[in-house]
Amino acid sequence: MIFMIGATAAGDYSDRVIAGSYNVQTNPIYNSWTDANGIEHRNVIRSRTSGTFDMFFKEMSEYETFIALIESTKTTGMTVLCSVLSNTTNTMVTGDFFIEFAPVRNRKGDWSDYMERFTVTITEA
Repeated sequence: MIFMIGATAAGDYSDRVIAGSYNVQTNPIYNSWTDANGIEHRNVIRSRTSGTFDMFFKEMSEYETFIALIESTKTTGMTVLCSVLSNTTNTMVTGDFFIEFAPVRNRKGDWSDYMERFTVTITEA
């Protein structure tokens, strides 16, 4: 599992993530300062997981279910409970994430719609 929305297996969208596009890392957030000798010092405040990956839904019903799950788990602060695999730590990180994406609608030969491959950006709150 590399991307899950909410706390149930129904929210596992790992199979919709395009191979080779998963770019999610956990990095420290810190204060830094330079002393009189020109040496930089850093104090770690916390870590934050963020990154991007591409998704694809070949059926509109799958995409609509994805959107409905995001909307039903979204908090008043516009975050969504997610679990993601961090590439830098190789561990699952569960927390509240901001999710942004801009899908492009396309149409098959039989006139049924689907969403083209699109990039999802996540940032831990």
